[in-house]
Amino acid sequence: MTGFIKIPLYVIAVIVFGLISGHVTFTLLSHSKTVTVPELRGTSMVDAGSILRKNGLYIRLEGEDFDSNIPQGSIMWQQIPAGGTVKEGREIGVMISKGPRIRYVPDVVGQTLETADQMLKEKGIRITKTIFVSHSSIVSNIVIAQRPEPHEKGGDTFSLIVSIGNPEGQ
Repeated sequence: MTGFIKIPLYVIAVIVFGLISGHVTFTLLSHSKTVTVPELRGTSMVDAGSILRKNGLYIRLEGEDFDSNIPQGSIMWQQIPAGGTVKEGREIGVMISKGPRIRYVPDVVGQTLETADQMLKEKGIRITKTIFVSHSSIVSNIVIAQRPEPHEKGGDTFSLIVSIGNPEGQ
């Protein structure tokens, strides 16, 4: 009969131990300090790391991507938005800007719009803006100007000015 008494005592002891362990763990975790996540966008990794350490947080690099508006080496995205709250000791993931996509652009002035588009596509450049203007001495559908200029470093945008010819038909 003593064997039957020992088994329930062991079960009760394990349950009590589990409840006490759970209570202690919950108490310890819930008493950790909550901190507000600072704004990191536009700062360097070194500066962001310093700002986070002052707040009891750590930095984690998630990757890099191109961005025309954020300078190269600066943070362009953070995992937890500024103003959010997290437990002290947490890592905040960030994405670093590689700066704008830089390409040397070909000269498409004097080409038809279709030819210019094909030349640019071969270089991986997409026309982002086309302005059509009337011109008394240039026939319709010819590129008059481009931005960026030929052989200049470009960014994510490429603009063309294209003639629609002489509106008066002269």
